[in-house]
Amino acid sequence: MKRIAVLGTGNIAQTVAVDLKSNGHEVRLFAPDYLISRIQKIVDTHEIECVGVFEAKEKIDIVTSDIDKAVKGADYIILCVPGNRHEEYARILKGHTTAQQILITFNGCMASLIYKNVWEEDASCPIFAESTIPPFSARRVEPGKVRMFERHLAPIAFFPASAGEKYYDQVRKDIYEFPGMYADILECGLSLINPTVHPGPCLVNLSNIEKPDFTFFLYEHGFQPSGLKIDVLLNEERLAIGKALGYQIHALEDFAGVEKIESWEALYAMGHGCHALTSIAGPNDIHYRYLTEDIPIALVCWASIADLLGIETPIMDAVITLVGVAHDTNWFVNGRSAEVLGICGKSVEQIKNYVKTGNF
Repeated sequence: MKRIAVLGTGNIAQTVAVDLKSNGHEVRLFAPDYLISRIQKIVDTHEIECVGVFEAKEKIDIVTSDIDKAVKGADYIILCVPGNRHEEYARILKGHTTAQQILITFNGCMASLIYKNVWEEDASCPIFAESTIPPFSARRVEPGKVRMFERHLAPIAFFPASAGEKYYDQVRKDIYEFPGMYADILECGLSLINPTVHPGPCLVNLSNIEKPDFTFFLYEHGFQPSGLKIDVLLNEERLAIGKALGYQIHALEDFAGVEKIESWEALYAMGHGCHALTSIAGPNDIHYRYLTEDIPIALVCWASIADLLGIETPIMDAVITLVGVAHDTNWFVNGRSAEVLGICGKSVEQIKNYVKTGNF
């Protein structure tokens, strides 16, 4: 049994909590004061029920807005929040962690660099790990109840990467059996699936997404040739960035079950051929995470790194610009840029050494 603090209030946080509790661990669920009302039923009952491909009803050991109660003595801290809240939660955590703890982030997109900027050289800085996707697709059904559509795992990365040699086997044994380890968080961040799946179909369906009288299903309604052609080109630009950094990124191809993606047909078959995907409703709001996370956190991150490398990304730039117009903001300025990551102005060699050792 391990002591695990799960931070967050949404689909993934609640499902991780009930899933790991069912495996016999001590689980503490944390939300800050201003968000704790989102999980009020769990606060009152301590119970979370999961239905779907995994069925369980478990009593969570601690549900709290006190960060010390959540993380003191915990072996692992699992962060399940949108990317735009990574820095906020890092600041909540700083001063309450130890160097022996392991902080795992799902859908990380180089979140470890954000955390390192917060902790800097503080001796309480934990080991950082991140993966590209959560261990499952899940949605909230009602307060205190979630539905798991399918399980899936991707490899994991550590920061610094050198920590992987010591901790990878331990994390696989204790938490989830991650099927491999990325070379570093750069490779992991470039291997996120969602930023080459959601943006195209969402962009060409913005009016349907925000219609009040229509329930939009991305994989059913949105997975059509026009949007998927955008995804194919986003993936090509991502592959070019990876190649320049020395990685052979194959994430979307693996997800689609093909060796190479050269046209929209492979993505169409992936979406329409998977009931677990087509069953997922939404988004029905243009401020949903498919747009507010995949674009400013991931695509801005990739495009900004491409700028450092001198690689043109016209499709990423166009998507970022147009979604920014819909959101009344400039995501190039307000997203996860190389400057935000703390690597602006650094050479490829310096960045690679930084993610490997924790030092430039």
